[in-house]
Amino acid sequence: MVNPPPVVDPPDDLPKNACGANVTLGYTSKQSYAPDEEVTAFLQSPAAVQLCRLDIYDVKGNVAFSVASPLTEQQVVGNNPSRDGFGFLPTVKFPIPAKVKSGMYFIEGKIPFIVRRKEAVDLLIVYPSNTANAYSESGGKSLYSPQDRPPQVSFLRPIALQPFSTVCLTWFSEMTNVKIGYVADIDLDDANLLKDSKILVVVGHNEYWTRAGRKNFDAYVDNGGHALVLSGNNMWWQVRYTADKNNLVCYKNHDADPETDELLKTIEWTKESLQYSILSSLGADFPHGGYGMKPDNGWNGYKIVTPTSPLLQGLNLKKGDIISCPTSEYDGAPLMKDPDADGYPVVDNATLNFEKVELVGFDRGFRGNAETVATFLVVQKTKTSGIIVNTSSTDWCSSNGMGGTSGANIKAITQNAIQKLLNGQTVFSQ
Repeated sequence: MVNPPPVVDPPDDLPKNACGANVTLGYTSKQSYAPDEEVTAFLQSPAAVQLCRLDIYDVKGNVAFSVASPLTEQQVVGNNPSRDGFGFLPTVKFPIPAKVKSGMYFIEGKIPFIVRRKEAVDLLIVYPSNTANAYSESGGKSLYSPQDRPPQVSFLRPIALQPFSTVCLTWFSEMTNVKIGYVADIDLDDANLLKDSKILVVVGHNEYWTRAGRKNFDAYVDNGGHALVLSGNNMWWQVRYTADKNNLVCYKNHDADPETDELLKTIEWTKESLQYSILSSLGADFPHGGYGMKPDNGWNGYKIVTPTSPLLQGLNLKKGDIISCPTSEYDGAPLMKDPDADGYPVVDNATLNFEKVELVGFDRGFRGNAETVATFLVVQKTKTSGIIVNTSSTDWCSSNGMGGTSGANIKAITQNAIQKLLNGQTVFSQ
């Protein structure tokens, strides 16, 4: 990568002309930055601008800070920018002001990056940057391209904010009664970045995990930290990063992957050869949960099984009531063959072998021609481990869930989970 230009310190009198619409697209050198780091931005403009005011917005659309920046025309380099990156020259390098809190920020409201925390926090939000990259077609290809699918995709290209995460990110940013920090998926590989937090919060659609990230997540919970999983189709693909951390690698085919270590093959975590089931980490997985919002026998949300759950406190919900949450993809727990007396599913804890499991709600979905059951559940793996509240839905944090018709209830459930876990109160009905 070409060395960036010298830091352009924001002058006392910033340029009056805003960069604004002159910034058509761009990206940053990393997904997240420590508070004392400098952000390197690669910005494209239809014409050169000697100097303008570059505005950095928070997730609520407010200008958090501004810097002075030149703009230049940029050309995409190479024939495979999705894999190799756009190859833009660095536009500007700027420091993160001391006043800026941990959070998600956007250069000119378009280009996201994360500022990590400075201090201990109650909640540590994990943004699904790997999954956002995997699905992005920036440069023409993604990890889902039907033809000539690349085995890896670059982080050094424009990647939009994941829509499954947007409502939660805005809502969390408005909380004043808890301390909140933010990290990207890649930060899960460093266990030190998870320390001094009480609850890990996984939002949106977090499908692509490294082995190191999963091990650190499990160790965090096993050592007493709690997890609030507001996401579905979790931990489906194993991935790794290139040595320079600029690319997400996922061959999605055992034999095509040149990795010689069988445990690091970039295939589904459900494959026995990886020796690391999703159920062991979360108590639910995609094969048991399946798809929603398509012809199935479900309710586009969760039917309540345990109205006495502390997570439902104050909502006056009865058994059989529905929480609307139209969901793209669900996770589900293994179930007993026989339902309860009301015909509702019962989690098979003999398979999970956890200390405690409680089913709060369920929906019906499908995979192929098979019917599946999505499960909103609470688990504690051992007597000394932390507790996992797993909503198992890709849309809990989206406009369908927290931003939808049952949004007030979904926010209340999430708030109940946070406050009770922080206060050491039970989240199990018994």
